[in-house]
Amino acid sequence: MRTLLLVVATLLLIACAAPDEKDDRRDETAITDFIEINELVPVDAIRTMDQLVAREVNDTYYIVSTRKQDYLLVYYGPCMRRYDGTVEPDRRQDWRALYPRTDTFRGCRIKAIYAIEPGQVDELRAIGKSVGG
Repeated sequence: MRTLLLVVATLLLIACAAPDEKDDRRDETAITDFIEINELVPVDAIRTMDQLVAREVNDTYYIVSTRKQDYLLVYYGPCMRRYDGTVEPDRRQDWRALYPRTDTFRGCRIKAIYAIEPGQVDELRAIGKSVGG
């Protein structure tokens, strides 16, 4: 009887400690809807010789800014940092540009890049904060 009670208590603890995947899916849906509603068009590349400024929306989406333009990067899936907090080095085919489908950013392969406006940057960050954090 004690063993059964211990097993049940352990399972309850594990279930309570597990991350809520429902919030992640709702976050993904909100950003996917944002892309569709705003009719964002994918770009072929981000061309820059400057340093890129990056702001995380969630594990799958990043806002990347150059001096002239803001972009939404979409990864193929969640891009997690290593346990020590560092990221993998980037692989690029051209140091003057960042391309979807071939290059990586913060160590993860880029699925798509969308040009966005400053107001859309604020909206995306609000979506990431309201649902994900």
